[in-house]
Amino acid sequence: MGIGSELLETTASDPVPADFLAPIDFILAEHYRQRLLCEGLAKLTEKMELAPVAALAARLQAFLARDLRLHLEDEERDLFPLLWQRAQPEDNVKDILDLLSEEHGLDQDLVDFLLEDLAILAGGGQLANPIRFLVNVREFAETQRRHLAWENALLLPVARRRLTEVDLAGLGRSMAARRGIDLGTAG
Repeated sequence: MGIGSELLETTASDPVPADFLAPIDFILAEHYRQRLLCEGLAKLTEKMELAPVAALAARLQAFLARDLRLHLEDEERDLFPLLWQRAQPEDNVKDILDLLSEEHGLDQDLVDFLLEDLAILAGGGQLANPIRFLVNVREFAETQRRHLAWENALLLPVARRRLTEVDLAGLGRSMAARRGIDLGTAG
């Protein structure tokens, strides 16, 4: 089983309401899927001449266009503001929150270029500028891996320590609503 099929398995089903009852765990699972995305993009750059490229490109395109966008909104609209409110000075996360928010904005340009190129590859076409694609993949993967390391090692442990049950319930409810899932009275 290759990276592409592993990404397909991890993105094959939409989240269910129960996923949002533990929103920090859901974010951590999303981070795993983002690592697979980076590996899939790297695999794609190695195998661009092979037939399975179109299917892998389509999966990566779908993940970038939907899942990554939702994840970034989860962080920017909900998780980061909660951490700003709850983090203590000794947590030393406010500079990281500022940096990540700034980089999330810059990452969108890379995502836009990648989505254009992945659409061409998913359609079976040839890239007019494959070097741009390779450079963008490497840059995107590098920034994502750095973000994931900071978030997993610094931010999520602080979130587990500092966010209240009410914070977590609201975070989960907002994340679910962003995906069109109504938690009702759960959580």
